[in-house]
Amino acid sequence: MIFMVAFLFACSHKSADKNTQKSPQNKIEVKLIGEVRTRRSYAHIQFMHNEKAIDSYLEKQRKTNPTLDYQPDSISRYLIKQFEKLGLIKNEELLLRNFKKQTGEKTVYTDSSGREISLVFYHNQVTDRCHFKLLFAADSIEINTEAGTMQDLDYAFLDVNPGGNKELVFLDDYYIMNGDNFNFKVYEIKIK
Repeated sequence: MIFMVAFLFACSHKSADKNTQKSPQNKIEVKLIGEVRTRRSYAHIQFMHNEKAIDSYLEKQRKTNPTLDYQPDSISRYLIKQFEKLGLIKNEELLLRNFKKQTGEKTVYTDSSGREISLVFYHNQVTDRCHFKLLFAADSIEINTEAGTMQDLDYAFLDVNPGGNKELVFLDDYYIMNGDNFNFKVYEIKIK
């Protein structure tokens, strides 16, 4: 009975938000706010048989902006509005040229108070996914982005969720089923 009460007590004190992770020393907190998904489709290619027509179609499609994927949840709709305010989305199209990305595997995140956190992206051999690790003083936290590759590592620090601190906007881009997918994951970083 005592173990049951202890178990229920422990479960009740877990964070209600499964997207928030805290470091062991509770100095760093990272929350996945949400995701904006866009796609550039090549679906019409499956109905083409002429090689020149296929090449022309692919060249034309690669120059187009990806369009928003269906996103019914309110968080995604909120982030889309914020991306519009930042000039990244217009008329349901992602303006990739406006995404001023960084590509380095190591960088520094600075909050609105001037505190700096070292940030390192790397490929985790165990999960076979792209992770990033935040290091602040003697504290650290590791986040799995669920992205399958680091070949095209692209991210930016943008004030997506107004409040002064910039959020980490991580781009998970990949090709699947006749289309290029561009999924932007927005992470809120806090230092206590």
